[in-house]
Amino acid sequence: MENVEFLKGAFRRYYLKETVSLPPRFTRREYGFMFFDKKYVLRHKGFKTLKEIRRFMVDNVPRHAYYSTAYYSYPDTKDMEKKGWLGADLIFDLDADHLPETEGMNYLEMMGVVKKEAHRLVKDFLMDDFGFDEESLSIAFSGGRGFHIYVRRKDIFTLGSDERREIVNYITGEGVDMVKLLESSPRESRRKGGSGGYVLELPPVSKGGWYRKLTVGITTGAQELYNIYTQFGKEGLVAELDLYLKNKKLSKKLARKLLEKTPNYSTKIELLAFDKESKKLQVFGSDALRDAFLLYIKEKIRIRGETDEPVTTDIHRLIRLIGSLHGKTGFIVRALSYNEFKDFNPANPNHILEFLVPKIFKENEVKIISKGKINLPFDVSSVDGEVCVPEYAAIFAVARGMADFITKC
Repeated sequence: MENVEFLKGAFRRYYLKETVSLPPRFTRREYGFMFFDKKYVLRHKGFKTLKEIRRFMVDNVPRHAYYSTAYYSYPDTKDMEKKGWLGADLIFDLDADHLPETEGMNYLEMMGVVKKEAHRLVKDFLMDDFGFDEESLSIAFSGGRGFHIYVRRKDIFTLGSDERREIVNYITGEGVDMVKLLESSPRESRRKGGSGGYVLELPPVSKGGWYRKLTVGITTGAQELYNIYTQFGKEGLVAELDLYLKNKKLSKKLARKLLEKTPNYSTKIELLAFDKESKKLQVFGSDALRDAFLLYIKEKIRIRGETDEPVTTDIHRLIRLIGSLHGKTGFIVRALSYNEFKDFNPANPNHILEFLVPKIFKENEVKIISKGKINLPFDVSSVDGEVCVPEYAAIFAVARGMADFITKC
């Protein structure tokens, strides 16, 4: 009970001093909340003024606060069919917990990976491929382990679930056949009158979309594999391939073939096919190894993580309220301009303190007792046993169940 009272007290002090940021057309939104000392989820709330929602936050101290991505005629009606859906923002949610390479990483390491993935989503897909400009995009740190990206433009508000699923499929590479993206031309035979098969070349970058991604992905991916091999040896190369292929036996075969004969990736890859139905990558000599290599490249290109159908295609989705606190970290759900987002490094403890930690949590020290040795994403990086730490570190540790609150120092 002391832990709950400690967290509620800290959150209440924050909400007494700070103001949450309401989304556009906030009176048309539904709001939802989870609490420290109640098991139920409160939904279907509506607010008419900022003062009204501020009073609610102070009086009830939610552990998590959400608003709907959808706009409704009657947002506080409990019957979803009677809410009168008017449209919805297009939302993407990336969470480090859903990226396979973050397994075994600490918080800072995980955040470095998800930031890189979020930047690829924003720049390579939403801006370069879909043509959304900075004014159409809103970006927020989720307060936990990821980022939320919002697209707010009139021509996307009324898209249904099926249309949004098409966008997700493009971003995640669903149904993309890498071989079919390659360009083919007849190959001259060395024997008079014989068939030379076909040469498959990388498409020009100017074609854009997945064609550009394939060409850039292969050229940069091959160099990355080479760098991994020179730094970590063959075992490191196998581990990198297996992270995406999930087949250790196949990864070993592919690594061996890559080391036996590495093609020149600087301009094009020459792929020899005896016919158009059975295209074989010349340097690998088999369809299985060719497909494994292209699958690895595809996995590196596509956006992974929590950018799947349940998030983006749900036209009634609830998303975290900007300016609220995340109940498992005590961090601010922080809006970021595109330039701030580019510069923000969540793997840097100083950036976390500057961007995500409320000022009032930096003023006091609190005594906690850790449940074993724990690592924290702050200047106080390691805690073991009973110790005084800054309040923000105590909130993070207690909220995540890694320590218990004792008293103020």
